Amino acid sequence: MKLDVKLFVERRLGDPQLKISIDDYQTLYEGAAQDNHSFDFLVSPGPHTLKICHYGKQVTDHAYDEVGNIAIDKHVLIQEIAFDNIQLRSELWDGKFYPVYWAHDSGPSCIKPNLYLGYNGTWSLNFVVPTTDWLIQRRKSGPQLERTIFKSNQEILKEAKDFFRDLPDV
Repeated sequence: MKLDVKLFVERRLGDPQLKISIDDYQTLYEGAAQDNHSFDFLVSPGPHTLKICHYGKQVTDHAYDEVGNIAIDKHVLIQEIAFDNIQLRSELWDGKFYPVYWAHDSGPSCIKPNLYLGYNGTWSLNFVVPTTDWLIQRRKSGPQLERTIFKSNQEILKEAKDFFRDLPDV
């Protein structure tokens, strides 16, 4: 299986640290975040989880403007992910970010949708191998008209056939 990850990496305050893994047991990369990561790896058919963990950020990894707002924040922004050369579209927004700071807070357990990894934490996305089949199922083309007030293509075709069949011979 092939995985490509394209990131925007804010480096003005140093390199953010990342760990990219599959199912918590297969580490694909660990170290300073790069703009592009590409991996070829083996994984069994079935459900899996891609995780991108941002770690090592300190409280001092911000620069503030004269008013006290954060002007520069050491972070990583997920721009694109592709499985087997197929770029994720809306599926990318299914990822959930679990920031570390909420471990001691009563806030929600994750942020979704979110592609901005500004806090230490883990972004995770569930997917299924073979990914091509998974993406085809998720992207079934066209509107689903069954059980709606609209007619499906099959119903329109049947009506047209009935109309022409019932025309008198001239």
